[in-house]
Amino acid sequence: MGQVVSDRALTLTGAFPEDRQVTGLPDSEVSDAVLTTNTERRGTYRTAAPVAGNVWSVELSALTVAPPAGTQLVVVAPPPTSGDIDLLVNGHGPYPLLASAGVRAAGEEIPQGTALSVVMDGSGFQIMNTNVRPRRPCPDGTLAVNSRYCIEAVEHAAVDFFVAAGACGSAGMRLCEWGEFITACQRAGDIGLAGATNSWEWSNDASNENNSARVVGAGSCLSAGNAIVTGSIDRNYRCCYTR
Repeated sequence: MGQVVSDRALTLTGAFPEDRQVTGLPDSEVSDAVLTTNTERRGTYRTAAPVAGNVWSVELSALTVAPPAGTQLVVVAPPPTSGDIDLLVNGHGPYPLLASAGVRAAGEEIPQGTALSVVMDGSGFQIMNTNVRPRRPCPDGTLAVNSRYCIEAVEHAAVDFFVAAGACGSAGMRLCEWGEFITACQRAGDIGLAGATNSWEWSNDASNENNSARVVGAGSCLSAGNAIVTGSIDRNYRCCYTR
């Protein structure tokens, strides 16, 4: 049961694998004890289920100091609460719960019972399991088509394909996929999409012709064609944004 320090490697010998192992370690979960494999697998020493509210209080006996950068916790979400969420860890904090670097997580978007894997980045806890990250808000000038993406409300003037792609990229967005355009176009009246079928627009889908891209939206939400990407006819375009 004692602890020793060795200044050289320890070699375990024995005729069989079961003879070459350390046994007798208890399933201790205190901060200065050796953790067994079973304890590590269970993760109970870093798992907590706080009560509902905007400040989630986490009590872990294995953590005796303020959580340093890199500390990983598993927090089972309580019933949703509207607004920003903070974590109070053994009385330290509160630390903001972040959907990504610098972006606060919205409590109302985290379902009860969700096991959140969170990591301290030095000033807050970032959610690492991306399937439960709250959706990003749509940028100014764009419309939420659904929970997956946003689209610009108004098309841009006609330009070369590469100019259009570069402009969307510079704005932190991208040209819309063919299917994204169709979905948004069919909901134009509901979401306020303007000019969806008044001209051909670039999409980011390749066509079955070399040096061409799919163009969409002339006269119908379902109309589509191929257009030379550069050195030919300029096309209108609009950008999409992944939430």
